[in-house]
Amino acid sequence: MDLRALEHFVAVVDEGGFTRAAERLRVAQPGVSAQVRGLERELGAALFERHARGATLTPAGETALPHARAALAAAAAVGESVAELSGLLRGRLAIGILLSSNGMGMPATLRTFRERAPAVEVRVVEADPETLIARLRDGSLDVAWTATAGPLPDDLTGHLVSSEPLAALVPSGHRWARRRTVDLTDLCAEPLLVAPPGGAVRGALEAASAGLGLRPRVAVEANSPVLLAALAREGLGVAVVPASAPVADGVHALRIVRPVPAGRVSVAWRRANPSPALRAFTALVRTGGTRA
Repeated sequence: MDLRALEHFVAVVDEGGFTRAAERLRVAQPGVSAQVRGLERELGAALFERHARGATLTPAGETALPHARAALAAAAAVGESVAELSGLLRGRLAIGILLSSNGMGMPATLRTFRERAPAVEVRVVEADPETLIARLRDGSLDVAWTATAGPLPDDLTGHLVSSEPLAALVPSGHRWARRRTVDLTDLCAEPLLVAPPGGAVRGALEAASAGLGLRPRVAVEANSPVLLAALAREGLGVAVVPASAPVADGVHALRIVRPVPAGRVSVAWRRANPSPALRAFTALVRTGGTRA
């Protein structure tokens, strides 16, 4: 089976369509279509349902995808392992980062990695926490900076980057606008603007509230701290965001106390990943991304 056809198949899945897959692979779209059609003929089944907005996997495609990823990873590992012996890392590294984050140290770590392994092709993807975890598990990402409310799935491992306290954001005319702190009990009585379930902020808020026998009143859910701050500025509720999130004009930040909920950010990757490039990158993560 042609590895190039498998590569094109996986690219269409990851990019959500043939046009974007062709852009990623730097080939003409008809070439991608031809490779996938050839693979479908070989397998005797359609892998995609084509439509105007892109392509979605058929049941046969869903079955084939993890095996295609495994075959590509194994093939890449052959060349990467040989290159590793000569001291030159090659291959590809797909890195995930949380939407609207400040990078959480990733840019500095990547800079050091690129200095040490300039031949590794790097791609960075932004997504919400649940999507990052799902893409790590299906193999479309190698490593990701992501927020977690609890332990990582058993097939993933990781390194804790930070445990960050949460802050409440209110408009400048709010009755709390002259205060520096707000008790969690008082906060839970307000309509809240907060990230959806599955991430560190929501998990930390709900865990701390449950310890007081309370349940947060969630009015609006959104992933972006910038958007949550804008909603708070319009008086739609009190936003709950990481304390490091930027505070826009017209919004006042308060520390949440008694107790202090804190979200966890981890760098996560699959336990079973043979890539020497990933091993080198995660070793750097564990040392804090330094040049040492």
